[in-house]
This record gives sequence, C-alpha cells and structure tokens, in this order.
Amino acid sequence: MTVFTTSLSLLVLSAFNLPIHGSAFSAISVDNIPIPSSSASAPSSSTEVPNNTNSDKDRPLLRQFGRGIKQRVHDSTKGVHRFGMLDAYTSGETIPSLDMQCTDTEEYNDYINTANNFEVSSRSEIREAFRESSAPIKTVVGMNGVQSQQPSSHSPHGRSSGSGCSIVRLTGEDATSIRGLVDYANKFFERVDNINCEYGDAVKDVGVFRIANNVYAGFDENVNGEDKMQFLDTRIFPSVDDSTENDVLVPMEVGNLVGEESLNNAHRGMKTLLDIGSQITVAVLGMDSSAEKLIDDGTHVNQHSHLNEPQPDSMASDNVSNSYHRLVRYLKPKENNGGDAAFQAHVDSSFLTLIPMPELPGLEVWCPSKSGEGYGEEEGGGERTQSIGEWVRPIMPFEGLESSKSCNIGNTKESGDCAYVIVMAGEFLQLASDGCVPTCIHRVIPPKPPLSAGTFDNIKYKPRVSAPLFLRPRRGKEALLNVGTDLQQSTLASAFNVASNGIYHEKGLLDECDEMHLWSAHDIVHNHNK
Repeated sequence: MTVFTTSLSLLVLSAFNLPIHGSAFSAISVDNIPIPSSSASAPSSSTEVPNNTNSDKDRPLLRQFGRGIKQRVHDSTKGVHRFGMLDAYTSGETIPSLDMQCTDTEEYNDYINTANNFEVSSRSEIREAFRESSAPIKTVVGMNGVQSQQPSSHSPHGRSSGSGCSIVRLTGEDATSIRGLVDYANKFFERVDNINCEYGDAVKDVGVFRIANNVYAGFDENVNGEDKMQFLDTRIFPSVDDSTENDVLVPMEVGNLVGEESLNNAHRGMKTLLDIGSQITVAVLGMDSSAEKLIDDGTHVNQHSHLNEPQPDSMASDNVSNSYHRLVRYLKPKENNGGDAAFQAHVDSSFLTLIPMPELPGLEVWCPSKSGEGYGEEEGGGERTQSIGEWVRPIMPFEGLESSKSCNIGNTKESGDCAYVIVMAGEFLQLASDGCVPTCIHRVIPPKPPLSAGTFDNIKYKPRVSAPLFLRPRRGKEALLNVGTDLQQSTLASAFNVASNGIYHEKGLLDECDEMHLWSAHDIVHNHNK
C-alpha cells in the first residue's frame, strides 16, 4: 500500500471530487453510521446510488422492517445482565464458535490442515451458527446422495433464540494478519497522542469528509463532544487490476502517521476480515457469482469482467469501498457515569461486523430468550418479545469447554498460533436472509473502577481500543438485487417453511426489495417517519 504525503493526499482527494472537511460529526445514529456536520457539502451526482426504473417504488414493508429493528433495540435496553451469577447466560452457551481460513491461503482447499490439525467449519455449520433457532435447520443427505435442509431440534444458542453473533478462530498467516491489524490500531493512537509527531496534526486536521451518501472517512477525536470515544474511519480505494499492491487507504494521511510497515500490516488484516466476512455472507445466503456484485469485499468492481468493462482511467468516488474499517478508542469515563454505556445499544448497517477480539472486555451482545421466559424489567412473553433475555459478553472459547476452538494448537494459548474474531450480523444480513438471521444488537460498556480503589480519578486507566470492519453491500449500479437468482439459500429455506416460522420473517419483504439497489435500502430503513 502506497504511503502518500499530506499535500499529495489532498490533491488526489480533490481529483476524486471528494469534499474535505475538518469539522467533527454532529451525531451518531443508532446504526453506527456517523452523520456529518451541517457544513458538509453534498457529494457529486456520481457518488449517489444510481437511479433505476424501480427507484421510486413505495416500500412500506421495508420501512416497517426498519421500525421493527428500532423497536427491538429499544426493548433490549429493558433486559438485564447477570455476569458471573449462577445460571446466567454465558458466551459458551449462547454464542457459537467457528474455524475458518482465508480463501487465498494454501490450505484453504484442504478440509483438514494437517500441520495444525485445524478443521475448517462447513457452510452448513456457518449457516447454523448465525440463523435464529426458533426454527433451526439441519442438512440431511438422502439415500440418493442429494442434500436437503430440514427443521432440526438442535440449537447452537442454548436458551437463546440466537443473537446473530459468532466467534471465529483463525490460525497461521490469517492470525498473524489480525495481530498486525491490532498493532496498527495501537500505534495509530500512540502517534496521535505524541505531540512531537509531525503527522499527528495532519490526521486531526483532515477531520471527517463525506465521500457519498452515508459514506464517510476521517478522524474524529471527540465523537459528539461527549468525551467517550474517538473514531478513525478508513476506506480502501482499490486498484483496477486483481492486485492489491496498489490499493490506497483513505484518508492517506494515516500512512504518514503510522509508517509503511504498519500500514501494510493493517491492509493485510483488513483483507483477511473482508475475506472471512464474504465467506460467511455467501454461506448464509447461498450465493454464488452474485456475491461479487453485491458484497463490497474491498476489490474494484471492474476486476469482475462479467460485471463491467474495465475503465482503468475512472477516478469516480463510487470506486471507494462502501465497506470500511474503524479504529475506536474508548476514553476514560467520568466518575459520575462510569456505569453508562460508552456506545448505547444499536445495530450496524452492514452484512457483517467483524471485530478482532479486544484485549479489554466491554462489548456486550443481546441474547433474547428462546422460550420467552427469563429476565427483563417488564413482564411479558410471546414470540416477538425482545426485552426477555440477557446481555452476554463474547469471550475467547476456553480449552476443556470447547477444545476444538481453543488456541492450544501445537504449544500453548500464549504461543500466538491463533486469533479470535467476533462476527456480528448486520441489518442487510437479516434482510437478505428473509429473517433467518437476526441483526445483532450490541453495546459497549466501559470498565468500572474497583470498589476499593478510592476515587476514580486516581486510577490509572487503560483505554479500550477496538478495530471493527463493516462488510457492506456495494454502492455501484451493478449491485442490483435479484431475489430469485442471488439469494438461493433464502429461497431454499422458505421452501422448507423455515423462514416463515421464524420470529424475524416478514412476509413479502424480499419480494418488495426485488430488483432494487441493495444499498439504497439504507435510507428507507432509517427513515422511520414515512
């Protein structure tokens, strides 16, 4: 990945017709999409989702889908957490774990990596891990060898109907790339804090700029002015050919700050998360070649020759990835709000959000009760009640509890032979799966001071750093959803009456979304007033 000087980055961004702003975000929406300040100018027409003959179609079911998710998020705030208490929901019970490898590794085509005794999870296991289990499915092989999917009594989520969250274990080069991404995150914030670092001010000065509708990049050193979080959002401007060596990370000032080696490590880690996320999305939705047009995996759309003719001279901002990587640093909470969430309950506008498991805890996911029985501030029941259940902290699977997913490969867990990634389903996966997969409701709670530590101000605080990647649909004109051919797995699930029995299925919703640009659903879903 090329490292640019500050002046060149501004010149290149201007050539892309990307407006640049130094002002901070004025708000953060519930779906984790920052809203720019009022000074942000509108993008050029080339950056918007292209119009099509179906663009003005009324989509009441899609609006209802958005209102339903908003209500679920609200209801989850009435739930409880019982960490450490007897009979509490646990990560091992409610959050499945998977073993995966990148598709570009030498071992990918081998089901068993004999060097590490590493068994890769199958597509059916991936689907089962993410599907809500009020009506789970299993793969059955008939006498003629034909596979079919039928309802199953087995639940991978224990007492929960499913949170939409799983934990993925990576090994070898994949794990090394994830550790490199985490190191890059730590180095970025160390350099930003270093007053003697000449490039720190350049990153701060570039602020946050808008690339397209709901598409931003840049650094916000005090999100919402709440003294809770700092964000760095970066996006890939991919090369036109199939090589990633000429990919550019936007904003390009980041490369000057962290150095070429760290930037290259970050690039490899991002590519690993994009690859793993794409595999999961393809497995859940039963995609084939349609994945290339719908899933933004950080590659240039022109790399897929059957989708579009190459345009090597194109500099349109549409080519900047819709998927993006975020560095988050959670600042020391004030003493009077140490128990408040640093990031309130929300969902993400993505297919998947992939987070290298942070060193410090804080992330919590909502695990609704399968039976409708459990703990909540309000009494109730019924299959759509979301205030019954528990908040659960995803943690590393432990050896002995689930030895096949432990890090003890070859030597010890401390040997660094593997890395864990928390994977959470976003709104687009729930939508495209016809409700088979719930979007994962989650929040971040800052660490609390020990009761015996005296005043909070005297405690040495270690900020929590997280490095999530948001896998999103493509924005270009090629990303047109054809339900009948693109979402074969959802069609198959419906044929076995699985989705229609699920608690998140909305009859007719996918039909309403047929032949629309998938990313354009974002504005409809979040415009709750219409």
